[in-house]
Amino acid sequence: MIKIRKSDLPTLVALLCILVIVTVGVCIWLIPRNGGKNDGGGDKNNGTETVDNGGDSGNGSGGGDNGGGKNNDAEIIQNGDLSVHFLELGNKYTGDSVYIKSGDVDILIDAGSKNSSAPAIISYLDGYIEDGILEYVVATHAHEDHIAGFFSSGSGAKRIAGIFETYEVKTIIDFPRTESASKTYQNYVAARDEEVAAGARHYTALDCFKNQNGASRKYEIGDGIELEILYNYYYDHDASNENDYSVVVMINYGENRYLFTGDLEKSGEDKLVDYYAQNFGGLKKCVLYKGGHHGSSTSSNEKLLSAIRPEYVCICTCAGSGEYTETVPNQFPTQAFIDRISLYTAKVYVTTLVTDYPSNKFEPMNGNIVFLAVNGAFSVVCGNNDTPLKDTDWFLQYRITPPAWK
Repeated sequence: MIKIRKSDLPTLVALLCILVIVTVGVCIWLIPRNGGKNDGGGDKNNGTETVDNGGDSGNGSGGGDNGGGKNNDAEIIQNGDLSVHFLELGNKYTGDSVYIKSGDVDILIDAGSKNSSAPAIISYLDGYIEDGILEYVVATHAHEDHIAGFFSSGSGAKRIAGIFETYEVKTIIDFPRTESASKTYQNYVAARDEEVAAGARHYTALDCFKNQNGASRKYEIGDGIELEILYNYYYDHDASNENDYSVVVMINYGENRYLFTGDLEKSGEDKLVDYYAQNFGGLKKCVLYKGGHHGSSTSSNEKLLSAIRPEYVCICTCAGSGEYTETVPNQFPTQAFIDRISLYTAKVYVTTLVTDYPSNKFEPMNGNIVFLAVNGAFSVVCGNNDTPLKDTDWFLQYRITPPAWK
């Protein structure tokens, strides 16, 4: 039996108090920052989905200096009129995730590229979302590299919480049509429907464009700032390519336009331009354009570019990745895309660079790219560097400089 002397009691009481304080502090620190929506082990997607992390855990940079939250211009971004963030996704795989902030309104367009990208996306969003709420989520189409981060996956120590579990979502807008029957798509639908059951509103892009079923074509997200869902012919017609089902989003900020076309390809782009020319006097010049389909050769075609005449172009992609092809000119961003975009602007920025695809080596190119509007002035702030594509080492080594950029 251990004997305690009276003289030891003050010391023991002090040690006990310290232990209680430390224990309480640790418990508070462990409480999730998502407004209490889920406790990290909740009921959603209870471990039946296999984690697809591509074997990249721990590889690469995870987004450079800006990979896990606010960057050095966080206060400016937080107080700016509007900011658009093109996110690195924490692996060597190409995918889209674009975060838009206007005051207290938070919007996420897509959550690719893999299930394993969800922590990188959430870490970044937590640097800006203070109330645990995403006012709008847009899922452009049913491909993994655009929706895999929305649903939770895995089990036990390998469980990954998705966007829908982590945040309260007020409004979900997604694609009216798909040919997909993939497990990824099924998991997305299950997670989306669970979010709807918890109180989210769900509309298709066609509902929005037609102002039907409670949806609206335009949503006011700030003073003089609108989120608009544009019409895509393939919302209500069959497409030969899943990419052409993409939801098309425009942000209208006064007279300035920001265009996001998902992975829309030539047929979809041509019909988009024709429809707006015939019915609305044409698409207007865009100060910002998300490079379609990651800078592929089949998107960002001349008909669309001549209509929108973009000033800034930001691309969610892994430059030089062999994910889809080993043919260097066709790796994103492709030579064909560069040749076309060069006629309109040299202000082109890319999130990520793959330095060796087989061995999972990747690093930021520009890193997380933030397009910022403050009092009508525009700027680009990047997590890694602000070097335009044409001046990067990768471009100088692997691409032919078009005449317009010489």
